[in-house]
Amino acid sequence: MEASIRSRLRSLAAGVVTPDEVSAWALHTMEGDSPQLRDARIWTALDRLSGADLLEDPGQYLHGKEDVDAWLEEFEGDGAVRSWPHP
Repeated sequence: MEASIRSRLRSLAAGVVTPDEVSAWALHTMEGDSPQLRDARIWTALDRLSGADLLEDPGQYLHGKEDVDAWLEEFEGDGAVRSWPHP
């Protein structure tokens, strides 16, 4: 699961997949029964990805590349869960 999350974060940051695709995958994954879902780092990454398709205005995503880069850095970093407030 960790490799799948990392891959989707990287793909989203690179613009290879859409926020809608990543969000749908994350929500589906969160509905599963994998024991890995109990890991706060895994759950937080999935939670962030599940909200990647939130819109601020019609056609304008709430979370931009800067947010996705921060999520990726958080996931690949020390594992500390941080809050990423959006201005």
